[in-house]
Amino acid sequence: MNWSFLKTDIDAGDFLIDCRAQSAYEEETLEGAYYYPFIKKAFGSDPESQKKLYGPLLAVIQEFQKSKKNRIIVFDEGMGMFSTRAVYLLRSMGIKESYVFGQKWPIEGKKEKGKLKFEPAIADKTKPIEGVVDKAYMERNLTKLQIFDARTMEEYEGRLPRLTAPEDGTLCGRLPGAFLWDWRNLYDGEANLIDKTVFKKRLNGFPFMPERPTVIYDYNGARSCLLALMLKEAGYIDIATYQGSWFEWRKSSLPKQAVSIFGQKQTAQAAPRVGGIDRKKV
Repeated sequence: MNWSFLKTDIDAGDFLIDCRAQSAYEEETLEGAYYYPFIKKAFGSDPESQKKLYGPLLAVIQEFQKSKKNRIIVFDEGMGMFSTRAVYLLRSMGIKESYVFGQKWPIEGKKEKGKLKFEPAIADKTKPIEGVVDKAYMERNLTKLQIFDARTMEEYEGRLPRLTAPEDGTLCGRLPGAFLWDWRNLYDGEANLIDKTVFKKRLNGFPFMPERPTVIYDYNGARSCLLALMLKEAGYIDIATYQGSWFEWRKSSLPKQAVSIFGQKQTAQAAPRVGGIDRKKV
C-alpha cells in the first residue's frame, strides 16, 4: 500500500482515536486511545446538523492540541469507513497530520480497557468545513458536478435504501447523473486498500476530468470519505463529500433516479451509459 494518508507505525508522540464498536473499545484498546461516538452518526447538512458535527470535531482538535502530541492516528478494524471519515474531516478542519492506521486489529502495543470516551457538546456556531458541501450547494450545481456514488450496486440501482438494516417503506434511489464506485472495490481480496497504481488505472475508465468539481456521496457521509482521500492523492483537485448524502437527499423534493420504495415491487430504472462506460461498473 503506497497511500500517504496511511501510517503503519505508532509511537509515543501519537494521539490515538479508536473507531471500532464501543463495546470493543471498552473491552480493550491501545493505551491512551480516545473514543468519539459522533464519528458513527449520520448528519444532515442543515445548520443544526452542522453544529452537531462541528462541535465534536472541534473537541477532538482541542484535545489533540492540548495533548502536545505530534500527529493523530485513527484506527478501526481495518482501514474502514469510520477511521477514514475521521481523518478526512480532521484534515478538512486543518489538521493535516492526521492518518489512518494501515493495519488490521488486533494492533501490537500496550492495551487497556477503553475509558477516554467523549460526548462533546453541540457547537454554538460553525465555520465552513473545506471539502464538505451541503444540500443547497448540490442543488445549485447538480448539472455541473462530477458525482461518485460510493454505495453498493443494490443501493445505487434502487433495490436497497441502505446496506445495513434497511426498513420497509424507505425510499431507494440515487442522485441524478452519479457514477457508481462501490466502496468495497477500494479493497483487495484480503481487505487491504488497493494499490495507488491500480486505483489510478481504474480511474481511467471514467470520463471525469481531475480539475473539475467532483462530489462523492453515500448513505450517511461515511463511506465516501475514503474515496475522497484516494481521489485527492490521485490528482483530483476539487474534491468534496456531500455530508447529507442519500440520508438527506431522499427526504427532499429534489430530482432522483432509480426510485422505488423498499418492501414494495422494485421498479428501479436501468443505469444509463455515458461515453461507452457502464455506470454500474467500476
